[in-house]
Amino acid sequence: MNRRNAISNIVVLSIGAVVLPSCGQQDKALVQLKNFSLTGNEEKLLVQLADTIIPKTNFPGAADLKLHEFILVMVDDCYEPDKQEKFMGGLKKFDQSAKQKYGSSFIALTPEQKAAWLSAMESKKEIPAEALFFYETTKRLLVQGFTTSKEYMTGVMNYKMVPGSDFKGCVPVKKA
Repeated sequence: MNRRNAISNIVVLSIGAVVLPSCGQQDKALVQLKNFSLTGNEEKLLVQLADTIIPKTNFPGAADLKLHEFILVMVDDCYEPDKQEKFMGGLKKFDQSAKQKYGSSFIALTPEQKAAWLSAMESKKEIPAEALFFYETTKRLLVQGFTTSKEYMTGVMNYKMVPGSDFKGCVPVKKA
């Protein structure tokens, strides 16, 4: 009996040691950055914003291509610290403005409300400057990341790695 109790206690303690750390897990983002940090909700907001701007159709959308990671790395590596702070402040202001207008966070909005909110951002009327900076920066980097992605270059632009790769040396050239 003592051996059975000891084994069951060891199993329970082992399971507890594995499960316990995940119970107190904080809201951390999956993308680790050098110069600034963001929460999991902020990363989720960025994913949903990107997917609202470039949704999935018969072609992969922004979320499928993980363009939010491209945006974050570009801001982290290429922007000056004051612009990084302005970007993060704009992200918070963007979500706060959505809460004021619709009563809930951008993440919780319906697709129609998200589209209406982005239309309001495009009109630039009664939008805080910080939120507008965040939106315009995100949109610019999103389009840059999308148009330079492998899927876009090979699927839409018909990019070929080697120019003239369809050359056939055994076919005679016709005069024009």
